[in-house]
Amino acid sequence: MLYFLPFICRRSCIIWVILEKATTKKEAQDMALTEWISERLQQRPDIIAQRIEQGQFVCTIFYLLDAIDLEMLQTHVLRPMMRSFSGNVEQLLASIYQTRTFFPTTYFIKHTPEESLDGLLCGHALLCISGQTAGILFPFAAPAKRDISVSENEKTIRGPKESFVEDIWTNLSLIRQRIKSENLVIEQFIIGSESHTIVMLLYMKGHDNGELVNTFRAKLQSIQAVRVPGSSFIEEVLDDRLSSPFPKMLNTERPDVVTSSLFEGRVAILTDGTPNNLIAPATLLAFVQSPEDYYQRYFFSSWIRILRYFFFGVSLILPSAYVAITTYHPEMLPYNMLISLAASRDIVPFPAILEALMMEIAFEVMREAGQRIPTTMGQTISIVGAIVIGDAAVQAGIVSAPMVIIVALTGISSFVVPHFSMTLTIRFLRFALLMISAMFGLLGLLIGVFLIYIHLLSLDSFGTPYLSPLIPYKSEDMKDAVGRFPWTFWLRKK
Repeated sequence: MLYFLPFICRRSCIIWVILEKATTKKEAQDMALTEWISERLQQRPDIIAQRIEQGQFVCTIFYLLDAIDLEMLQTHVLRPMMRSFSGNVEQLLASIYQTRTFFPTTYFIKHTPEESLDGLLCGHALLCISGQTAGILFPFAAPAKRDISVSENEKTIRGPKESFVEDIWTNLSLIRQRIKSENLVIEQFIIGSESHTIVMLLYMKGHDNGELVNTFRAKLQSIQAVRVPGSSFIEEVLDDRLSSPFPKMLNTERPDVVTSSLFEGRVAILTDGTPNNLIAPATLLAFVQSPEDYYQRYFFSSWIRILRYFFFGVSLILPSAYVAITTYHPEMLPYNMLISLAASRDIVPFPAILEALMMEIAFEVMREAGQRIPTTMGQTISIVGAIVIGDAAVQAGIVSAPMVIIVALTGISSFVVPHFSMTLTIRFLRFALLMISAMFGLLGLLIGVFLIYIHLLSLDSFGTPYLSPLIPYKSEDMKDAVGRFPWTFWLRKK
């Protein structure tokens, strides 16, 4: 017996060392999540770490300062944990991880440190329990956001006034209030390795948009970026023809516009952090249509829409036509008008093209300045500046009075277009048509317009022709193209 005693002692020592190492390794694993979070966020002054000890039960709660609802945290997490509990630690862990009866609130279990850290940085409260590698996230985020207000860029007289805000969940709630159907499908994407921006793809199931949805899903999944500045970033990344000045997606801040587009079989893309959300596909006619068209009688809406189309063309070609006619084709004007124009331009030392460029650039400068001047004085300064500068320029003989009228009418006509993205396109193409009209007259203007027309024929918005339903002609879609048919006509359709 004494012969085997050294071997037994040696075997016991080995087993004890192995058990001790296993215990140390287990403790290191148990503390891995807490230490992993602490090491990566130790320099962050906005991270609050609160340690709680209840006998053998040790845990740490992490949350962002002023980013969560502290009352919810106190009521649903801290109060149950500070209360003395009967039973052992295993029963407590089972009630947390398995039966989920310990906390009287909704929570999520994340099994990787990266998922736990992402949830913490998104504003959730993170609970790390000693001895457990899985983190627990409580959705108590209370991000700073503004209240729902009136739409500033897409105003209506009779329609709804509310608009989107920068919080994506609030925007989604505004859409769900209008679509109470199980066919509304919402797919979520996290884009941006550093920003972790939430992007949602919305569409109505069963509206013949399967191929369109697959296209957008694949494009959104393929985006590799560090951050997402806003919906304009998504719009530009998804555009497969960046050389075109025409927008391919409709951006709006109105929930009712997104809702109606979803019912028409389009898709909507919501981006966290911006009130402007995207709709696709978008045709040229969609950018000239206004939400106001659907809240007035159909004959009023149709008449205003036709006027909008007309002045859309006026804002594009009027300065170019004036320069071409006065420079190369004065014989096209009536005799009395020609005499009046010649008299007004008698003291102007510049050619018509230079005169038009100066006035157009001055108008663009006043427009940009008016957008950035404080609201209380912006309109006053813009109106006074336009009147004073225009009158002084005419009196000084720098520009003629007809040119001031032409530029002013062109600028006012451009505001008839409801969507700002298309207004920017018109402003850009106007300068191109001015230059070609100054070189070749009306022939150059016709060539420029013809090139724009050819370019529009070659465009498509994610498979939909840009000039649809006019080209190619679709009789079924013409009920909401040039004019708007009455609602009774729509109700008769299946």
